[in-house]
Amino acid sequence: MQHDHKDIEELLPGYFDGSISETDRVVIDTWKNLSHSNREIFDQSEKVWRSLRLLSEMERFHPKRALQQINRKISQKTSQRWWYIWQRVAAILVIPVLITAVWLSLGKTRNSLVAVAPSWQTFSTPPGVKAKFYLPDSTAVWLNSSSSITFPSEFSGDLRTVSATGEIFFDVTTRPDQPFIVSLDKIHIRVLGTRFNIINYQNEGNCEIILQEGKIELCSGTPDALTSLSPINPGELAIFDRNNNRINISHVDTEKYTAWIQGKLVFKDDPMDEVVRKLNRWFNVDIEVADPRILEYVYTATFQDESLDQILELLTISAPINYQVIPRNKQIDETFSAKRIILRKR
Repeated sequence: MQHDHKDIEELLPGYFDGSISETDRVVIDTWKNLSHSNREIFDQSEKVWRSLRLLSEMERFHPKRALQQINRKISQKTSQRWWYIWQRVAAILVIPVLITAVWLSLGKTRNSLVAVAPSWQTFSTPPGVKAKFYLPDSTAVWLNSSSSITFPSEFSGDLRTVSATGEIFFDVTTRPDQPFIVSLDKIHIRVLGTRFNIINYQNEGNCEIILQEGKIELCSGTPDALTSLSPINPGELAIFDRNNNRINISHVDTEKYTAWIQGKLVFKDDPMDEVVRKLNRWFNVDIEVADPRILEYVYTATFQDESLDQILELLTISAPINYQVIPRNKQIDETFSAKRIILRKR
């Protein structure tokens, strides 16, 4: 999704008075919910906006213009009374506006009071939780359970580089002059604009990349000095074996790998060990297979909104399987262990 960005100073007043577009409103909503500090900045700016509207005697200062041009206004020579008022406003507005302007910098060349280098941030999801948000370039990102992405507060320079673990779906904003790089430890993905899914859990031996549309390239080396290994075409799955550094590419039904962003759990002729692996992530449980013969079964089904109990019941109907549920236990650190489920052959 591509947005026509504006400086945050211009977006905030229109957000408060309801005059901005729905696209710009999404940009502000995404930014303010990204972190606690962003939310505080938004709340402070809204308080100032409301205060300025109440200052009816300040007829020559329109609230919207005051928010947009605060840096220039406070430098003007004014009376002692005006200086006292702006001094109070600047204390809670000018600094937040500067911070948000840097945060959502869109590559414009501006005269700024202070130069701030981009900072790196990490967005994570706990076990059993899924989330969606936007990167500073408007790239949409979906995170599955126990996943994280590290990214800069702004994409400057020749590359847009992020690092990712877990399962993440990317809808990358196209910028031909600024390739998007996803770092997965030993391997990297180079892309200009496309939709793809990565499965990169550190406790698993393989890293999987599934391309839905567009074109990507697997590379070795470092994000600043990449060596091309293999292109990936739409409908292809690339499996990178971390142990021997080998890549295997095959054609697949991409819906099976990407339907999770729509809340669907899809199995298509999947072996039981893959079914167990997905259920463990989806529901934050620990499923154990007590009888190796169960691993020979394959499973085909699509679930949406079904509970774990309902899925387990369907498993017992479609295959000679019984299951035992072991409740969560309270641990020494006051947290609870994951629910254990033991599968046995009937």
